[in-house]
Amino acid sequence: MADQNVTPQKFGGRKISGGLSMGIIIIVIIVIAVFSSFYTVNANELGVVTRFGKYHATVTNGLNWKMPFGIDSVAKVTQTVQAKQFGFRTLQAGVSTTYDQNDWSSESEMLTGDLNIVDVTWIIEYRIIDPKAWLFNVDNRRIYGSRTEDNRDKTLRDVTQSAVNQLVGDRAILDVMSTERDSIEDEAKGMIQETLDSYNLGVKITQVKMQQVVPPKGEVQDAFEDVNKAIQDRNRLINEGEQSYYAEIPRIEGEAKQKLAEAEGYKQARINKAKGEVALFSAIYQEYRRAPEVTRERLYYETLSDVLADSSNTDLIDKSLDNFLPLKNLSSEGGQ
Repeated sequence: MADQNVTPQKFGGRKISGGLSMGIIIIVIIVIAVFSSFYTVNANELGVVTRFGKYHATVTNGLNWKMPFGIDSVAKVTQTVQAKQFGFRTLQAGVSTTYDQNDWSSESEMLTGDLNIVDVTWIIEYRIIDPKAWLFNVDNRRIYGSRTEDNRDKTLRDVTQSAVNQLVGDRAILDVMSTERDSIEDEAKGMIQETLDSYNLGVKITQVKMQQVVPPKGEVQDAFEDVNKAIQDRNRLINEGEQSYYAEIPRIEGEAKQKLAEAEGYKQARINKAKGEVALFSAIYQEYRRAPEVTRERLYYETLSDVLADSSNTDLIDKSLDNFLPLKNLSSEGGQ
């Protein structure tokens, strides 16, 4: 009778049964499935899970699970603030910053409202607030000949450049170079955000910052730089004048308050002195009514005492020289 056992097969130089090899394969598949099902999302990221290529869920940071074997895929989207440069590119930032020496004038050269050409470089900062919209609402890539370009990046750049071009084109060149820079930044931020919201791109613009605003290199650049320096000097002098003005105000106000306080004190002293003199006069008048002769005589002597208080070598005699006996004042220097 024939043996019903499975015929042994060679595997890795050893003879093993078909059931054992199948078990090993299953174990390997399970291990691969387990290890490919877990993934980690960093603290500054969000994970977008797609199932068979369609959006499934958005997961937060930490250890997460997904279906293996390509059923689920995960795209991680950073939540940190990102920046894009216009008119220049930084290759390496640091103490000695290195810039890309390619010509980016197609981004930076613009026509102002008074028909002058100006070279504007600027930066936008943005953050992705809706990863699903960022990944699915705009085609990811577009093929240009032999190269591909991120459509989301291009959309962001085109919208930003269009807004800044429009705002610069509404203003004179000197205004763009000096007083209107802050206004352009604020208006550009609002215009870019409004357009991106209409596209539902899932991006929030946090800042638009103009870097350098100069005429194109050439003979007129020096003249415009001189004008710009003159404007800066004028603004500096105005600021210094306002600073001195506001520094003097507290001192002048303090002196004014001091003089008012002194005047108030002087007024009160005069009032008190007048009240005292009135009280003294009233008292003397009451005494005078009681004894007029005595009071007149006392006042006479008090007046003489006040008048002659600082006098020296003065002799008092009556008109008729009665009872007058001339004596030498022995206390004076001439009698010594």
